[in-house]
Amino acid sequence: MLTTWIFFSIFAGFIWAVVNTLDKYVLNKWIKKPIIPAIITGMVGLISSFLIFIIHGFSAFSSINILLALITGIFYGLMSIFYFQALKIEEASRIIPLYSLSPLFILILAKCFLDEVLTPVKYFGVFLSILGAVLISSKSFKDLFRIRSGKAILFVMLSALSISINAVLSKYLLKFTDFWTIFAYTRIGTMITIIPLFCIYLPELININKKYGKKVITIMSGNEVLNLLAVLLVTIATSIGSVTLVNALSSLHLFFLLLITIILSIFRPKILKEEFNKSILSLKIIATILIFTGVILMT
Repeated sequence: MLTTWIFFSIFAGFIWAVVNTLDKYVLNKWIKKPIIPAIITGMVGLISSFLIFIIHGFSAFSSINILLALITGIFYGLMSIFYFQALKIEEASRIIPLYSLSPLFILILAKCFLDEVLTPVKYFGVFLSILGAVLISSKSFKDLFRIRSGKAILFVMLSALSISINAVLSKYLLKFTDFWTIFAYTRIGTMITIIPLFCIYLPELININKKYGKKVITIMSGNEVLNLLAVLLVTIATSIGSVTLVNALSSLHLFFLLLITIILSIFRPKILKEEFNKSILSLKIIATILIFTGVILMT
């Protein structure tokens, strides 16, 4: 039987694959500015924090740790901003492989600041999963070396570093209180980051609502609820297990994303269609083997 934190990590990865698929559909069909979903994430997160306060309440927490929790949420917001800035400059197929290196940053930060030490076999499993994640999110080996803009590399590395700091700070704070309180405070911190963007892009949100009706906003909001559910699952998993292993296991979302993309391309091409030639499929198969080998070694 799967340990709880392992199950939650993998399930979070599956949810993120669904979220990524819906994001891609929404961006292709209705939304031209990819920063919009990040703004909605902040808004939905703030609502979820309010509901947690009403239903569960916030556990006792020192002022310093509350500040750290807000900073943790700010790093989550920065992750989104840097990621979408990178997407403005380069194609996703060239950006995502570099972003997949974030578990490596988490491994280093967790060792330095949390004194988290794994066995050599587990470290090797993390390495294989990272390598598989990089390859599975690439269309070819050439994609790994075709980023033309230094700014794009900078933004995607800052994004990966931001989510890594977010993960390690969350693990640290979970020593002092429950995951509901951490989740709630970090969502408030994310909204603090998003407020300036909300003010800038509010006319765009109003225009989307006028042009397409409430349906699009509802779909995006529902998708961001799923995203926050995955974040909550990872927070719970981190409270139980190693932050390095939890985030390395969540790289399985790229495998689930590939699976969903293949299924939709075959049976529902109007929703999502991608071409897969023999070369691409061979690369994906190798990457999948590496990811699952890494998962076996980690668990």
